[in-house]
Amino acid sequence: MELFATTALIALFSSVVATILGYPIGNWLAGTGRRTRQLVSSFLLVPFLLPPFLIGITLLPLQPNTFNSVTGILWIIGAHVLMNAGFMARVVSANQVPADQLEAASLDGASSVRKRFAIELPQQLAGMLSAGLLVALYSATSYGLVLTLGAGKVDTLETEIATAALRDLDLNFALTLALLQTALTLCFFYLARSIGAEPAPLFGEQETASTGSKLGGLLGALLLAAIVIVFAGVFVRAITYGPGLVENFANLAGRGSRKLLNISIAEAALNSLRNLIVAALIALPVAWFAAGRKRTSYLVLLPIGISPVVFGLVFLILSGYLPSALSGTWLLVPIVQSLFLIPLSYQVLRPARQSVSMEIRDAAQLDGAFGWRMFSEVEGPLIRKPLSVAAAFVALGSLGEFGAASFLAYGSQATLPLVMFRLISRPGAENLGMAMAAASLFIAVALVVVWVISLEGRTQRQGH
Repeated sequence: MELFATTALIALFSSVVATILGYPIGNWLAGTGRRTRQLVSSFLLVPFLLPPFLIGITLLPLQPNTFNSVTGILWIIGAHVLMNAGFMARVVSANQVPADQLEAASLDGASSVRKRFAIELPQQLAGMLSAGLLVALYSATSYGLVLTLGAGKVDTLETEIATAALRDLDLNFALTLALLQTALTLCFFYLARSIGAEPAPLFGEQETASTGSKLGGLLGALLLAAIVIVFAGVFVRAITYGPGLVENFANLAGRGSRKLLNISIAEAALNSLRNLIVAALIALPVAWFAAGRKRTSYLVLLPIGISPVVFGLVFLILSGYLPSALSGTWLLVPIVQSLFLIPLSYQVLRPARQSVSMEIRDAAQLDGAFGWRMFSEVEGPLIRKPLSVAAAFVALGSLGEFGAASFLAYGSQATLPLVMFRLISRPGAENLGMAMAAASLFIAVALVVVWVISLEGRTQRQGH
C-alpha cells in the first residue's frame, strides 16, 4: 500500500498546489488586456503541452547530485506544478463570471472579497474541479518524469510495474500493481462524479468586470520567470554541452557516443511522427463524437488516469493472442497511445461542442447538413480554435509518450523519448548534448504550436 499512498500523495498534492497557484493567476489574467492575456496565457500553456518526460529532462540538470526520497518527491511535485499551474490559470481566466452579475453585486454593496468568494468562485468551481481532476490523473501517470527526476529513489505504482514486468519478469505482481493503479483512478472518478465536476472551456472572450488580482500578478510573474529560466537552460546546455550547438544537432543523425543507440534520433523521430499520425486519426474522431453527447462520458475520460505503463503491460501480454500481422508490427504503439489521447482532446472539445446552440444545429439539418457537412461547414468553423488545441494535445502527447512505448517499441521501432532516455542514462558529454538538442527542438515545436493557435484566435476575431 506504500506505493499506492505515494502515487496518490504525489497526484493530489500536485493538483492542489497547481489549483491554488492557478486560481489567482487566472483572475489576474482575466483583468489584463486582450493581447497581454493572449500572449501570457499561451506561454503558460507551453509546459502543459510538453510530455512529462521532457519536463523531467529540462529539470534534471538543476537537481543536486545527492538527495533522498522525500526531496525527490518534492522535485516531482514541483515539476507537476510547473507543467499544470498555467493550465489551471487558463481555465480560470476562460471561465469568468459575466460583468452584469458583478456590477449588480456592486450596486448591492458587495465588497470585492465577497464578490470573489460568494459569486465568482461558486460558478467557477465545477470547471476548476474538472481541471483539477485532469491534473491529478495526469500527475498519477507521469512515468517518464518520475523515472527521470526520481533517480531510482522514488517508487510509484508505475515504476514498480515496469520493474516487475521488464526486469523481474514477474507478470503476476505487475498485474496486481496495475489493479491498484486502476483503483486509484476509480477513486478520482468517484470523487469527480460526487462533486459534479464538468469539463470547462479553455478559451473564451466573455466580458467581465474582474479587476484582476495583485497576488495573481506576482505569482504569474514568478511562474513565467521559472518557465523562462528552465527552458532557457535547455537551449544553453544544447549550445555548451558536448562539442557545441552545430555538432550536437548534426549528431542527431548519428547513434551517439560509441554507437550507443540502435537507431539515430532522426530515425526515432520519424517513428514517433508515424505513430502520431495514426494515433491522431483514431483519437480525434472518437473524442469529437463523444464530446457531442448530452451527458459527460466518464468512460471516455477513464483511460487518462490509467497509466500508459499499464496499457503497455496489458497489450504486451495480449500480443501473444493477437493476429501476428498486428502484434509483430509498430501499429500497437499508436493504437495504445490513442486510448489515453482521446480523453485529453475530449476535455477540450466537449465544452466547445456544447457551446454550439441547438438552434444552429437544427437550422443546418433543415438545410441538409449532416455528418461531414455538419462538421466542415457548421460546427468545425465555429470551434476551430479548440479543434486546433485538441490536435496539438494529441500531436505533442503522442510524440512524447514514454510509458507504453517502453513496453511495445523496441529495436528499429524505438521512439524519440526512448532514445533520449538512453542518451541521458549514459555518461558522456556528447550524449547529453544530443539529448539537450533534441529537447530544445521539442520545446521549439511547442512554442510554434501555441503561437499558431494564438494567431488562429486573432484571425477568427478579425474575420468577425
